[in-house]
Amino acid sequence: MESFRVNFFASIFAILLFLGFGYYYREDAGRLLREFLIQSQPCQRPITYSIANLDTRFGLTEAELLSDIKQAEKIWESSINKQLFEYSLTGDLKINLIYDYRQKDMDSLRKIGIVVNDDRSTYDALKAKYDSLIASYNKEKAQLDKLIATYSADKKALEKETNYWNSRGGAPKTEYNILEQKRIDLNNQVTVINQAENSLNELVDTINSAEIVLNKLIVILNLKVNEYSTISSSTSKKFTEGEYVRDASGTAINIFQFNNTNQLVRVFAHEFGHALGIGHLDNPKAIMYYLNEGLNEKLTADDLAALKKVCGIK
Repeated sequence: MESFRVNFFASIFAILLFLGFGYYYREDAGRLLREFLIQSQPCQRPITYSIANLDTRFGLTEAELLSDIKQAEKIWESSINKQLFEYSLTGDLKINLIYDYRQKDMDSLRKIGIVVNDDRSTYDALKAKYDSLIASYNKEKAQLDKLIATYSADKKALEKETNYWNSRGGAPKTEYNILEQKRIDLNNQVTVINQAENSLNELVDTINSAEIVLNKLIVILNLKVNEYSTISSSTSKKFTEGEYVRDASGTAINIFQFNNTNQLVRVFAHEFGHALGIGHLDNPKAIMYYLNEGLNEKLTADDLAALKKVCGIK
């Protein structure tokens, strides 16, 4: 009887503990349950999404972003006449527009008159501009090296003269004025050198931006040329327009770069495909082709077949 009483109270305590734990983590538990239902019964209920982060440097309002996302939804939904996605202020799928080197690189190129499209004409135009930038870099770098060499020689000479007069108790007034003017000239040289370095650094940033985009185009266009990495290790940066992430914190679509509304819609369509459980396809024209995230405007037969498979549609 005593054993029964102990087991009974232990069971009650365990139940209360479970209920308390479930209540405390009810939001996470609810999210996990919804994700489980979506994964186990894809397409049976809409995936809810919300806007978590919209960097203002993209120049988009939330209303404009939602309009673009709606267009991406229709690419999938219209093909099977079923609502697959739904906007909600508390939607589980978090949408983030993250401004980093990718969009910054595009903005940098746009300032010098290069509008990037994923085609051969863009590659040729950017390659010509890149060659011109490299020529300018080499010229400015040579000029900067000359300025630094002149400054170093003048500074060394001034230090020698100053030490000479200091060892003799100080320079006469005439010599002192000459030394002071030389110090002023040296300070002016430093200003010129700093300006030249800033200009060169801005040029390097533009060159690095061009290198990253050129390397992206090489892959997309399957060009038989070597990757660019002349000034720095810019090739270590990956140029992915967007990504779908699913981890312990939940699910998210992160958008890093787009040139225009059409490309943004297509990138969203690609990431929505991942959210539905569709992997990459081998067809280069497919929405779900691993490279052409921003090129395709409608589902191919391969995309549709993959969608029907995850939705259990014959």
